[in-house]
Order: sequence, then C-alpha cells, then structure tokens
Amino acid sequence: MPASDLLDQTTLANLVELDDGGYGLMKEMLAIFREDTPRRIQDILSATGQKDAEALSRAAHALKGGAGTLGAKAFRALAADLEALGRSGSTDGGSDLRQRLEAAFKEAEAALESFIREGEGNSV
Repeated sequence: MPASDLLDQTTLANLVELDDGGYGLMKEMLAIFREDTPRRIQDILSATGQKDAEALSRAAHALKGGAGTLGAKAFRALAADLEALGRSGSTDGGSDLRQRLEAAFKEAEAALESFIREGEGNSV
C-alpha cells in the first residue's frame, strides 16, 4: 500500500512543526505506539473472543486514537470500523482479524519509520 494511503500527511506535518522541524517528538510517539499497540490489539481480540461488543468498541476506540494521533490513517480506519462494529452490538470481526490488525500495525510502523528516516535525511 502506498505511504499516501497509510499516513495522513497533514498530521505528520503538524507533528514535525510542533517539534520545530525536528523528529524527536515523532520518535517518542512512535516508541509509545509500538509499546501500546500490541496490548490494544490483544484487548480487541479478547473482546471479540468473549463476544463483548462494548469492550470491543472501547478497545478499538483507544487504538483508533493512538493511530490517529500519529497519522496512521489506514490503521485508524480499521480501528474505526471495529469501533463501529462494537457499537452496533456485534463482535464478528472475521476469522482473519488478528492477521489484519497485525499487518496494519506493521505497515503503519514501517511507513512511520520511513517518514522519520526520510525527514531526518532531508534536514541534514
């Protein structure tokens, strides 16, 4: 998937601007995202396994917020879909839910790493 589909360029530009053109803030946020996201994914999988639509909605909402803050728009969209699913009272995310979540996380992580690497390379 192209980076333009994975990342929200406006959010990324705003984060760089907040850091006076640097990437330290983004690196810190990415580290938190890396640490927090596997737990959020597990919360979603647990909620679907327990057929707890409310817990699914809450966990997906938290994941959506973290992804959105970093501009990981494709991952955020997946979390938003899961949040809506939970709000509708359903927990059927499909048999490939774990794979989709983990793949979306890895894609977002790689795209964010690339964005930071490219930005730092251009600022030297």
